[in-house]
Amino acid sequence: MGLMDIISNFAETNEKHSKEKLKTRYYRTSYKKIKDSVISYADERSLIINSIDDKHGEIFLQTTKYHIITSIVQISSIETAVDVKVQTYKIFGLNKPQSIIENLYSFLDKKLEFKGVGLHK
Repeated sequence: MGLMDIISNFAETNEKHSKEKLKTRYYRTSYKKIKDSVISYADERSLIINSIDDKHGEIFLQTTKYHIITSIVQISSIETAVDVKVQTYKIFGLNKPQSIIENLYSFLDKKLEFKGVGLHK
């Protein structure tokens, strides 16, 4: 864990992230199944679903301590990408944003057929 992991209250995944755990994840499933799994994740953790934007593939989840924005992109009929942004409402993140992303990805890995990370560099 680096100094920025301790200080930062924000974490985001992307295709070319330097950390393997924070790279875009791909699943062999449809947009709808991933959307339903993210909603199930929110329900199990009592997160408030503030917004579901099917046009842009984004779901906004929130608690009193942090918020999560998931971006879901259907690449093909059998491949869908998921990126996540997390921001905590504290001055120092203490690696919490990255931990929340890892927990969400772990939940999706159990519910869906995982294909890989950072596949389209």
